[in-house]
Amino acid sequence: MLLRQLSLRPFRNFAHIDLEFALGGAIIVGANGRGKSNILEAICYQSIGKSIRGSRDHEAIPHGGAHFDIRGNWQEGDRERPCRVFYGTTEGKKVFLDETALTRVSDLVAHFQTVHFAPQDVALVLQFSAQRRRLLDIVLSQADTDYLKALQTYQRLLTQRNHYLRSLGHRSIDTTEAEVWDAQLARPGSYLRHQRLSGLVEMLPDFQRHYKMFSTGEEAASLLYADAPLPPSSEQVPSQEQLEQEFRQQLSDAHEKERHAGHTLSGPHRDSFVFTIDDAAADTYGSQGQQKSVLLSWKMAELQLLERRRNRQPLLLLDDVFSELDPVRSAHLIDMIADFDQVILTAPRQPQEALGDRYARIDLE
Repeated sequence: MLLRQLSLRPFRNFAHIDLEFALGGAIIVGANGRGKSNILEAICYQSIGKSIRGSRDHEAIPHGGAHFDIRGNWQEGDRERPCRVFYGTTEGKKVFLDETALTRVSDLVAHFQTVHFAPQDVALVLQFSAQRRRLLDIVLSQADTDYLKALQTYQRLLTQRNHYLRSLGHRSIDTTEAEVWDAQLARPGSYLRHQRLSGLVEMLPDFQRHYKMFSTGEEAASLLYADAPLPPSSEQVPSQEQLEQEFRQQLSDAHEKERHAGHTLSGPHRDSFVFTIDDAAADTYGSQGQQKSVLLSWKMAELQLLERRRNRQPLLLLDDVFSELDPVRSAHLIDMIADFDQVILTAPRQPQEALGDRYARIDLE
């Protein structure tokens, strides 16, 4: 799967730009503020139908404008696949694939997988649990569209259950009615927990291997989910049925607290997901260099998970990555990505000589 062409007309700071990409990829060079990161964001729109930054769609409309329009041309084997993501302040968002309008924007996720790394994400991801959950949800949604459907169902039911809790006011909770809400939420919630645990167990060896390369073997990195170590193997991940029973019990035990709080206090939307270095939380005890290595190792593990699940390599997007890495870590990264089908990088100046001539240069000066 390759991205061949990208046209922005307009998008963020670009009134109109047309770009072409080849096998192997490209390095986009330009001073800060020229829009390098915006190009990678536009590519992610073609993959997940929304901003990888978590910003709202209207924020990507150029100042004084009323819409943005992102057009891409992808290659899958011998087949060309045009994709268009349009958002207007009056029209809303529309997605077209193979010249046909998609019923749901989320249907796009099944088609073009991307893995995106930006150094400015390091602090955000490591400091905030919600951002780590979002990181996990994006890769698992790209790996399996059933996960995305379950996530959307869970979020809808969670909103409804919270509305029910707030509607109680000072009234006592009706156990029978509450248990109906518990059962509805526990079905998709247990599926999400099962898939998260299974995905993390699958990703852990790759994550640890890449981190060992970045850290020259001096430290060990790992992952915790819901404040606990991961199961040793996929066979030891609790069944969805077991997780559903446990979740229903969690909800039942918290009825009175939730009535006072007015919202659901436990579930996949609250579960912790933590990166560790030598058994200490990376966000609290890791140095800046260690934290960057943690997130970059995670991104490499994402790529390998998607390649296994989708039977094809996703497009790797690296935003100004070498300015944030020392020479040793940079050399490891260059070795890792040398044989990837397509990588699109950004840099503020002439890229490192070690990259050679594998990547076509696109100047934004």
